[in-house]
Amino acid sequence: MSAVIFPAHPEQILKGLGKLWTSLGQEEKQQGKPTVLRACAMTLLVATDEADNGFEASQIISELMREHPSRGIVLAVSAEAERGMEARVLAQCWKPFGKAQQICCEQIEITAKPEVWPNIGPTLVGLIAADLPAILWCRHQGALHKDASEEAKAGLEAVVSLVQKVIIDSNGMDVQDARELITKWQKQGRIVADLEWTRLTPWREPISYVFDNESRENPFSQFHTFEIGYGDAKPPICAIYMAAWLSAPNKAKVVFKRDSEVPGIHSILMRSASETIEFFRDGKNCAILRSTNGRARKYNFREATLTSLLTEELTIVGADAAFNTALGRAEALIEYAS
Repeated sequence: MSAVIFPAHPEQILKGLGKLWTSLGQEEKQQGKPTVLRACAMTLLVATDEADNGFEASQIISELMREHPSRGIVLAVSAEAERGMEARVLAQCWKPFGKAQQICCEQIEITAKPEVWPNIGPTLVGLIAADLPAILWCRHQGALHKDASEEAKAGLEAVVSLVQKVIIDSNGMDVQDARELITKWQKQGRIVADLEWTRLTPWREPISYVFDNESRENPFSQFHTFEIGYGDAKPPICAIYMAAWLSAPNKAKVVFKRDSEVPGIHSILMRSASETIEFFRDGKNCAILRSTNGRARKYNFREATLTSLLTEELTIVGADAAFNTALGRAEALIEYAS
């Protein structure tokens, strides 16, 4: 159920939400069903300048609500907007398996012309759910680029100033530009997450499991060299993150090697005086981890969807210490990999 509101003034949007919930409640009573359960644990914003006017972002937000109930706000910047800034409100509802009661979250979709985007801040101030975390997932590539216009940057900074956490996807971005952007926001007191780091979970978890064994004779501290194989023209940010995570504790030696035509990380080689561990992709959906001590194991290795990546990131409360440590080490590795 949705209602169109013109123009996108905060008081009108909130009034539209109120009418939406009233209508849902009356509908439930008329049908003799249990009342609607209104759920909200955060405000989840997504800023996008994609050609679909926020359609994909809106679909992903609605999927995320089942794991992370929120007030979803989609901010689409488009020259095709009929007015300077327009909005509509929706209720995303579902029934948990075996339950009769509906759980509903509210979603606000705002479309703004590029020239109006810098003025988005005052509209959002009244829409952030009070006393709850506010998180921004930024897909506005035009504003993320270092050569973005001042208007695009101003709009993005206005949104960032209202949230506690920012999630970006640095895949395809210049490595140094991504690091500088993340560092800038961290200095402003924001928690920053990068989905390129989140994509490393299938690599990091098996390695962590190997060394979490307290009875292991050859501890992680004995590994002096890490070789990261990749398929891009130069080391991508995911390879630098991986190398930084592995080498940060002991400032170990890092080697980057192009060993594939497939973008992203293809292999990891870990060397110590008495053991070599190799972890590599074996086909599209499989990875093998094996050691010179004779042990080997296969892992399912499918590319994660944006929904699954965001679900993982939204589960993390507070700053990700492992990511921040890797980011600090990455600065030196970026210069080495250049």
